Amino acid sequence: MKKLILAVLAAGALNCGAAHAAEAGNLDADIRTTFSKLQSMSEGYYTQEEWTGLAQQMDQIAKRAEEAQAWDQLVEMNRVKAMALGQMRRDPQGAIAVLRGTLEKFGAKSPARMGRFYAMLADNYAQLGQEEEIAKLIKEFEQSSYYNAEHYAFSGGQGRLEELTVTRPAAKGASSIIVTMMERARRKAAFGPGKVLPDVPCTDLQGRTFKLSELRGKVVVVDLFARGFTLYPRTLKQLAGAYQQHQKDGLEIVSINMEQTGKPEELAAFAQAHGMNWVIVPGNEELTRKLAGFGDTALLLLSRNGVIVARDMGEANLLQSIKDALGVR
Repeated sequence: MKKLILAVLAAGALNCGAAHAAEAGNLDADIRTTFSKLQSMSEGYYTQEEWTGLAQQMDQIAKRAEEAQAWDQLVEMNRVKAMALGQMRRDPQGAIAVLRGTLEKFGAKSPARMGRFYAMLADNYAQLGQEEEIAKLIKEFEQSSYYNAEHYAFSGGQGRLEELTVTRPAAKGASSIIVTMMERARRKAAFGPGKVLPDVPCTDLQGRTFKLSELRGKVVVVDLFARGFTLYPRTLKQLAGAYQQHQKDGLEIVSINMEQTGKPEELAAFAQAHGMNWVIVPGNEELTRKLAGFGDTALLLLSRNGVIVARDMGEANLLQSIKDALGVR
């Protein structure tokens, strides 16, 4: 009889394990579907109703994961939701709330994934221009049980066409990729919303030297770009459309090339081929380094009085951010 009871209990445990694995697999599939939908929405316009419906789906998936105690899937769903809030919805406060809540409630249940949560927190604080919060976050991470002193090779040839200089903080005797990412976010926060860009002299393709302060009175998009970036053509298409539509309303664009090897004649041909009928600056190392622009494209939106109102706007809200700054519909 005792053997029979043990066998029944063992079979039950196996069935529970199989059921848990099956639900985890279902959750993974649903998370991938949700992420694909978010990617599609981020590439164009979407209605508030579409967003509300998808947000409800994400909450339902997270609830299922919590009921199934599928902690990795729960954490991943919350990560995707925070990404959507921070990048698509331009709601860094909402993203921070999701990330912090997940970290505090479920961090110990999925510790291997918490490093990326700290990195995402830093990115969202950077959107808000909160440099001091990122500095505190770095210390919090270094002192936490989630700290990961992970080594990686660095040859200096990153960013496709551009040498990349990154901060390599030494922590606990090792280099931490997550800390490096947060340090970069901290540098970006120094020139986040509410801040003013350094007034560095720039020289355009025609040899004219100017300062950004001379453009006060206009809404200015400062576009740090490299021709080889995969997603840049889509951003460029949006910028060209916005410029054509709103130059008359006071919009100006200054595109600063980040390629050390970019020749002026090649940049001029690229600009003509892509309808870049605005100011093109063939490299300004002093400015791009100050703005933490190496290794990635960057967009900064300046108000008419030269104050940064947004940074790194996503495709879904780039045009609307420009319209808001211009005060037009």
